[in-house]
Amino acid sequence: MHKGTSKPLVLLQEPFLGEAVSDVLAIGALLAEVEQASVAMAAPLLRLCNGIDNEQEISLSATSLAWRMRGPLNVLHSWALADDLSIHHHLESASLEDFINFVAMARSLAEAQGAPVPGRLLHLLGLAMVRARLERHVGLSPSIDLPILHSTDGLSVVEIAAVCGLKLTTVRNAVSRREMVHTREDGVPLDEALDWMVQRSGFLYSHANAACQDRRINGRLASDWLAKCPEVIAERYISRLRLSMWRIPSNSRRIALNAEGVRNCVLLLPGIEIDDMQGLGLERLEDRSDDPAAEMHREALLLGPDESLWQCQAPTLRVLASLIDRLACVGEVEMTPVDACGS
Repeated sequence: MHKGTSKPLVLLQEPFLGEAVSDVLAIGALLAEVEQASVAMAAPLLRLCNGIDNEQEISLSATSLAWRMRGPLNVLHSWALADDLSIHHHLESASLEDFINFVAMARSLAEAQGAPVPGRLLHLLGLAMVRARLERHVGLSPSIDLPILHSTDGLSVVEIAAVCGLKLTTVRNAVSRREMVHTREDGVPLDEALDWMVQRSGFLYSHANAACQDRRINGRLASDWLAKCPEVIAERYISRLRLSMWRIPSNSRRIALNAEGVRNCVLLLPGIEIDDMQGLGLERLEDRSDDPAAEMHREALLLGPDESLWQCQAPTLRVLASLIDRLACVGEVEMTPVDACGS
């Protein structure tokens, strides 16, 4: 257990909320804070440990300290910003603890001296700790085993704003409109927060939703899931419509998906009987066969004039998987109703 660190609400810096995370946590700015903190800490640490007050020794120690912190900083930065989920990040527990203690001591020293605190380093740790909490919650093992520094069951509005790149007022307004349940003691329950955050374009950790079949998804997550699904084949991507086209080899049925969609997973289902789609848990089923606004979609799907076109939303991966299974067997076997949980 790491000691001497602050709570996530203190780590996350409200002045940075609403700004692009890539700008706030630019590696150059983080390295500058490491160097500044190392210079500020070197002299008091040397005096406390060895009674040394020599400028040359202080300069060498500051350089050495900054160099040692570069390693864990780079790993944490890459992991917290989720640049590439296929990359495995590894950080020794001793190095991680050293870095957390370094940031905590730098903040305390800055506050004692009336100097600017290393806000970007604090913010980085706060984001990384939220990622670790979310991954543990959905059954993933975080690559970097950051400590849990508080016992609340949910996320605070500050944490939600930080991981979604939103202004604090935006999240508070959502809570006021009761888009999420929120209590002063526990914040927003993690499951509810995940379902709300995945519909925000700036959400850093949407992969947490894809780890659970019953969490809300969007078009991007659905497209990633279909790419790994052996029951479908990717046909093409239509950039002007932002649609990805998929085919089921067993019967050549095709579907289209809003591959870049953030708020929802929207599907176009050509040439289906709507009765075949009942009981799956699909949302907002809408017949667009005669909708003039869907003419480009009909052309993209190569539909004949008499073929139907339905639009719907798949709220979760479980529902999407049930839909693919249903489409694969339509016309081949008699089907029995399947509920939203796939039972």
